[in-house]
Amino acid sequence: MPTLPRFPRCFPREFAARGAPWLAAALLAFGFATNAQALPLRAEKESTIATYRHELPKTVRANHPAITPVADAIRAVTKNPLEQLVMVNDVTHLLVDFDEDWRVYGREEYHATLDEMIQNRRENGWLYLRDDCDGRSVFAAHLLAALGIEWRFEASRVKAHAWIVATVGGKEYDLLDYQPEGAPVNTAYYKMWSWTLRDPVHPPLFEWRREWAKRTGFDVGVGVMLGLLAPDSTRDNLRERRSTDWAKLSPKTPTTPPDERALALSVAGFPLGESLQPMLSSAPAIGSADSAAAPVRAPLGSN
Repeated sequence: MPTLPRFPRCFPREFAARGAPWLAAALLAFGFATNAQALPLRAEKESTIATYRHELPKTVRANHPAITPVADAIRAVTKNPLEQLVMVNDVTHLLVDFDEDWRVYGREEYHATLDEMIQNRRENGWLYLRDDCDGRSVFAAHLLAALGIEWRFEASRVKAHAWIVATVGGKEYDLLDYQPEGAPVNTAYYKMWSWTLRDPVHPPLFEWRREWAKRTGFDVGVGVMLGLLAPDSTRDNLRERRSTDWAKLSPKTPTTPPDERALALSVAGFPLGESLQPMLSSAPAIGSADSAAAPVRAPLGSN
């Protein structure tokens, strides 16, 4: 079975970063890793469209300890399933930074489990998880499962993209599929087979950032848990965030770059409260009982 193609531009850039030439040296001086390939990887044959659709779903857990606090934060804003779909889409963008697999894992394509993404964050001292569109789909699947919403993985070689389909009220909706940005529209393969594609079906618009403010009274704990606010936000200093695309912010580095935000913070944004110090020597093995240890949780309702 041929491997799923690399997804060069799955999502739009929303984060405007100002890089600094001294950043890598400063992060190294403070003990932060800059090479994201220390994670033990599974066999390449496990990263195919077939395994993505049929085997990776077996790793999704509705009760994952790092996911349930995020699902609770979504419920604090809305209990409407259609509105929750919009939040799952956007919160996934906020809590999983985008970058190419070859820079994050050293492979053209790698379909990581959520536990692997969390372990990779721990080992590299990143503020948030990092992966491409299939990794974001895995994260969204855990959220949907925690919210009790039916879902399935979808992928297309024509679009060079992976996303997730959720079902609410008997109707299917596409999440994490806001192409044509990123679609290889100029390739002969795309021009030949694009007629087979259907337009994505998105859930109705829901201005959840505004509703978070209105329905929770600017609850800082909920905002930070959702990735809407930076981890160092306070009631008097709400630091609103947008999603991060490292492939666009730093396209010329051979590996995913260090995170300048880590210089000013002491805890991760996801899983919220975990240490930002890399854990290369003490990270638990993937699949072990400790590999998905419960994060330090900011209490919902805290201001």
